[in-house]
Amino acid sequence: MQIPLSRRSLLAASLIAMAGGMARAQDRRPRGLEPAERIDHPRASHFDLGPAKAPWRIFLGLPQAPAPQGGYSAILALDGNATFPILWHLRERLAPEAPVALVGIGYPVETRFDPARRWFDLTSPGKQPVPAQDGLRGPGDRPTGGQDAFLQMIAAQLLPELGRRLPLDAGDLTLFGHSLGGLFVLNALFTQPGLFARYAAADPSTWWNAGEPLREARAFRGGIMAAGGRLEPAVPLLIANSAGRASAPAVPPPIVTLLSGIPGLDLIHRPHPAENHGSLIGPAAREALELHLGRPAG
Repeated sequence: MQIPLSRRSLLAASLIAMAGGMARAQDRRPRGLEPAERIDHPRASHFDLGPAKAPWRIFLGLPQAPAPQGGYSAILALDGNATFPILWHLRERLAPEAPVALVGIGYPVETRFDPARRWFDLTSPGKQPVPAQDGLRGPGDRPTGGQDAFLQMIAAQLLPELGRRLPLDAGDLTLFGHSLGGLFVLNALFTQPGLFARYAAADPSTWWNAGEPLREARAFRGGIMAAGGRLEPAVPLLIANSAGRASAPAVPPPIVTLLSGIPGLDLIHRPHPAENHGSLIGPAAREALELHLGRPAG
């Protein structure tokens, strides 16, 4: 039995409307919950580390170059589900011969981010929400406070495990993070400056706990000055910022001002007036790779 033309048209319109509704539903999917890119390559692998009920997924990308005598250098990237594929493509395109291993610290999910776990892992204990003031605010009702334990896991479990899995130069490591990951990078610098050879923070969430990282930066600076006036060993710190900040792109953010001029802290500030907070992750990852390779852009 043939469907009359009017019914055919109605059916087609219904199918189109359904497809449009599905597309709109996908468009409304929270940012960061898009499917993560998978790197399918013989030199790319992953393993889980930590408690069985809540492990971290560690993405590992070996270079094509053989390991130097002292072992591979490595970039450790937070939010690894999202950042590992970006760094993989950058290294393969820009430095295919470099003996640089890539390590993405992520979660066993299929999306680019695991919002609940990253909020916990990358933050200090949240204070009660405070009124918005100059871009500084509190954490709301999210579970927070895993920052110290997460850094301890990296130092005491992940780095030794990486040393068992590949020739690794533990003195030639870069830590990279974006947003809350940038907040974590700053805290790692302030509390364990010798754990990594380089630190790279993209749009670090300096609003956290009503400006807690700014207070930590003041204390960090004061501690260095009180202990001889120089950070030893010297450490490069890259801070990349998008245009979507409270201040104009030409004005350095407060965290850059607070950390400028510390002897032994090689501070590199990279403003990106054409990028927003989300789009900055790609250019900042490239700058972190260039910093690691010793060739930061001018």
